[in-house]
Amino acid sequence: MSPTPDSVAASLRKRLSQALLLLAALPVCAPLHALSNDRQQPIHINADRMVADKLKGYSHYLGNVLITQGSLRVEADEVYIYVVDGELDKLIILGQPAKLQQLPDNSEDLVHSRARRMEYFVNRNRLLLLRDAEVWQGANRFSGDHIEYDTLNSRVSARANGEDGGRIRAVIIPGKTGADDSP
Repeated sequence: MSPTPDSVAASLRKRLSQALLLLAALPVCAPLHALSNDRQQPIHINADRMVADKLKGYSHYLGNVLITQGSLRVEADEVYIYVVDGELDKLIILGQPAKLQQLPDNSEDLVHSRARRMEYFVNRNRLLLLRDAEVWQGANRFSGDHIEYDTLNSRVSARANGEDGGRIRAVIIPGKTGADDSP
């Protein structure tokens, strides 16, 4: 039985909030949690165009894509949302770069991330930030060509692109995070 638009929307709201809220845990300096009430907020998606293929189980948002939910804000050139058996399976967020920001609980500083490609695999509990990836909160920064976050085990791993001799970069400021939120 094919999923209805309402069931897909409900599943999307539930899983998208889980998928996107996890970025608050990425900074190396301390585990953080996104605003608790963000999950209960409506998800708003704006784009220049949208194409949905019910039989193939995906929707594709194109051009100036903006997704918001509470303090969460995603800006991208394109977003693909894949649904399997009525459940969210995968999100692909593309941009030059794609950007994501969110305010964690117990913090005044937003957590920012950006990469040319972000992929979230729901069943594998994996978020990938690919190509020119960077995560920062205040003055604390973590960057590399490939950042992977295991949402189940709260484990972050990163690697640089070996072809160009790049390296992983981290800046950790002891104590309170700085106020500079610029990239």
